[in-house]
Formats: sequence, C-alpha cells, structure tokens
Amino acid sequence: MKNKLFNIFRIGVLALVLSCTGCSSSSKNKSDEKLNEISEMKVTYIDVGKGDCILIEKDGTNILIDGGYFDTSEKVINYLHEEGIEALDYFIITHYDKDHVGGAATIASTFSIGKIYLPNYEGSSKYYKELMNVINLNSLDAENVSEDISFTLSDVNYKIFASDVTYVAADGNEEGNDNDVSLVIAVYYGEDSYLFAGDIEKEGIKSYLAANHGQFDVLKMPHHGRKEDNTDDLIDDVQPEIAIITDSSEDTADNKVLNWLGGADVTTYQTSVYGSITVTGTGSGTYHVEVENP
Repeated sequence: MKNKLFNIFRIGVLALVLSCTGCSSSSKNKSDEKLNEISEMKVTYIDVGKGDCILIEKDGTNILIDGGYFDTSEKVINYLHEEGIEALDYFIITHYDKDHVGGAATIASTFSIGKIYLPNYEGSSKYYKELMNVINLNSLDAENVSEDISFTLSDVNYKIFASDVTYVAADGNEEGNDNDVSLVIAVYYGEDSYLFAGDIEKEGIKSYLAANHGQFDVLKMPHHGRKEDNTDDLIDDVQPEIAIITDSSEDTADNKVLNWLGGADVTTYQTSVYGSITVTGTGSGTYHVEVENP
C-alpha cells in the first residue's frame, strides 16, 4: 500500500512538472509574440542641402514632408525606390519656398499619392504652379490646411498645426512671410515624439509657443538653424533630446543656435556634416541614429 501511494505521489509530481513546463513554454510564446508585435518607425532627413525632405516609414506606410529642390528631386526619388517605396500615403508641403516645394511636382508625378496637405495660401513661384498643375491633371486629393488636422496611420498619430499668422505676399524688394505660415507637424508613436517645425521664424515661433503643444524628443529645427530672437524660447519649450538641422556646407546653422542647443545638452545632427540622417524608434522613448557620413 505504501509503495502504491508513493507511486501515485511520484506520478502526481511528474504531471505537475510537465504542467508547469507547458505553462512556461506558453508564457514564453506569448512573450515572443509580444516582442514580434513591436515594429520600428524610421524617420529619414534626406540630405538635399539647405532644404527639407523628410521620409517617415512605418509598417509599409510612407509619409513625405516637403520635396526639397527641383535639382535634388532625382536623388529623393532614387532614395525612395531604394527603400522599395512605390506609393506615398501622405505628402505634406509645409510652405512654398523652392527648397521645400521645388521637387514636389516631380515626386508627385512619380509616385501614387493618397493625400496631399498644403499650407493655406497661394504661392507664386513656378514650382508651386507646377505642383498645382500635377494635382489638377491627375485629380489628386489635396487639401489646404486652414485648421489643425489629426490622423492616425499604423499606430502613429500625426497632428498638423495650421498657422494663425496672416500671410503677407512678397511686394517689390520685400520678402513675404511665407516662412512664418509654415505648417508645423507633430508625430507620436508610443513614447516617441517628433516635431517638424518647417521654416517658422520669429512670428511663427511666437504663434507656436502660444499654443502650448508640450515637449518633443526629436526636433527638426526651423529654418535650417537660423537664429531668431526667440529660438532659445523654442528650445526651452520643446526640451528635445535630439535636434536635426537641415543645412548645407555653404550655408550652415548659426553658431548661436548651436551654442544654445549645446547648452541645453541637446544632441545635434546637421546634414551639412553628416549627410542624410535616420532616426529609428520602437515607441519606447529611446532612439537609434544612423548618418550617411559618420
């Protein structure tokens, strides 16, 4: 009887061990599945000189912010093709200066585009007119942003902040204020946050700060690192960990802006130094940065 009870006890222990082993395996599988669900968002600041062209990629979705110059459009198109991109879900033009809209018509003619967002004013340059012609000829879905817009794509939340600065067109030798009416774009993926500040100058920065949009980890500095009286206020408000400056070796960022960023312990990357810059995150609030020219 004693041996029989011992055998029953031994069988029970074995069953319990096997059961626990099965639970451990099941738990591990669930952990693996959870890890496999984590996907990267990749943001590439394509080097187009002193100009903007920024590609956001996530799970096969693609958003392009600005199109660089006409002369750099072939470089942009080649890069997108190298990434295996045949279509853009969204194409956002922050404003109509040639270093932002110059390549837009060529890009819009090359790729299928789901939607184009445009600033809320009419441009006058040939590059603006060429883009409008492509939009009209191909019946592309385009919208002027007159109020803030939000949308979500592949677990990434996008906000486009419309400018409340009154647009003043160029008059004679005077420059217009199209920089100040640039669209500003915020992007959130989990704990990751990015701000793309277009070319906003003093009045645009003042308007942005008044809206209290909060802190962002990665800041695309406005107007290629040009100093404004309130640029330091923008840095203090955003409190970025990383700053990207889209400048050129012929026209680099202002030293005072670089000093402000350094004083705030912001890790800064310039396209004039590093070429194209790619920031990758998984929504955890940590980032991996790769540069074209290490």
